[in-house]
Amino acid sequence: MERAKDLIREHGVRFLDLKYPDVIGRLRHVTLPIERLEQVVDEGVGFDSSSITGFRSVEEGDMVLRPDFETAFIDPFAAQPTLSCFAGIFDPATGAEYDRDPRAILRKAASVLRREAGGGELWVRPEFEFYLLNSAKFVNEDIAASYRVETDERSHDDQTGLTLFKGSAYHVAPPFDRSWDFRSELATLLAGVGVPVKYHHHEGGRYSQVEVEPQFLPALAAADGVMLAKYVVRNLALRSGKSATFMPKPIFGEPGSGMHFHQYVGRPGASQFGDEKSPTRLSELALRYIAGILEHSPSLCALTNPSTNSYRRLVPGYEAPTLVFFSFGNRTAAIRIPGYIASPDRMAIEYRIPDGTCNPYLAIAAMALAGADGVSRRLDAGLPFQGGLADATAQFGSKALPRTLSEALAAMKQDCDYLRRDGVFPDGLLEFWDSYRQAESEAVQLRPHPWEFSLYYGS
Repeated sequence: MERAKDLIREHGVRFLDLKYPDVIGRLRHVTLPIERLEQVVDEGVGFDSSSITGFRSVEEGDMVLRPDFETAFIDPFAAQPTLSCFAGIFDPATGAEYDRDPRAILRKAASVLRREAGGGELWVRPEFEFYLLNSAKFVNEDIAASYRVETDERSHDDQTGLTLFKGSAYHVAPPFDRSWDFRSELATLLAGVGVPVKYHHHEGGRYSQVEVEPQFLPALAAADGVMLAKYVVRNLALRSGKSATFMPKPIFGEPGSGMHFHQYVGRPGASQFGDEKSPTRLSELALRYIAGILEHSPSLCALTNPSTNSYRRLVPGYEAPTLVFFSFGNRTAAIRIPGYIASPDRMAIEYRIPDGTCNPYLAIAAMALAGADGVSRRLDAGLPFQGGLADATAQFGSKALPRTLSEALAAMKQDCDYLRRDGVFPDGLLEFWDSYRQAESEAVQLRPHPWEFSLYYGS
């Protein structure tokens, strides 16, 4: 609270903005005059949760937001000086945290893992991959369906002769990289809202696909960071006359955008995942954690890859995982152990399956519970795989990831006990998630696809 008051005095703050995630993973907010600060601290802010997808019904919709001033920052996109922070969701009748508050779910999952890991905290570093577009136009009507995107790098009327060449655009330099200054401004803004950036660069997609990678943060702060990164990316894009998308596969034939989650258990700069005496350089804790995530990966996909578009990315040929195994340095593995980590104190794993359509709180909570299940059951991950994709297919062909959202949801139905542990995912939430996402899957499946006209119109 003292830090928030310092920010208010320093910046002449006139408004307080409370942000919170809904179940699907969208950011919501409500804004109040700063004169109401003390009242908000004492009483919270009432709101109608029945108007939020996945929350309560209209008969019991009243809920209360309470500010978490530890997350406070000055909002860079408010015209009036505004103090912004995340808020917890509470039941006004009991005073208890709402059990479907995504931030509360992640806190409980992190607590389960902490107990199983002997006190270590979960630290997470998400990678933000997205396409930065000049325009995105799409039509969906009963008698029409189309989309078209354009960027500075790939425009139908380009006059410069400097459109990107065929092949990977990974780390391409200006003038072919047209989003360099955008990314640097983005990194500055992210640091200002509490998401320090490790680096940024052009990714492999030729239509201005970019990556911005933050530093490691505690699990809840990392999930908050994902929400803030999307908020900052989209608002900066709008201010720059552009549009940004975290869709996993927005462009045919180009690399998809994932949201890889690097993670370890331990303290800042002191990972418990490393063991210099181990032939794998991985500790027993790490191997059990990895085993838990690998065992539950098909089920996890329902939460880490919850869109129909997710499964257009998880296909061979684009460095996206399709099989459940772990390996050193192999970017087609579900879990990659970065080959450039030399110190055991810095050992971390990279879970490469997830994408930006996930709710980061639920996704990280599910990964933490899967890892905790591996630790508590003393599962054995075995040795890291060494070999090429053909060898991996021969060895792990029976351990393929779901190919569709419906398959992922079916896997979650069959394997969800680890998510319900200690009531972390409350009764009814997974059933809601299944019905909501299944409806999305059916809506896509029922509609004619534009490519079908090319294939079948003249049949």
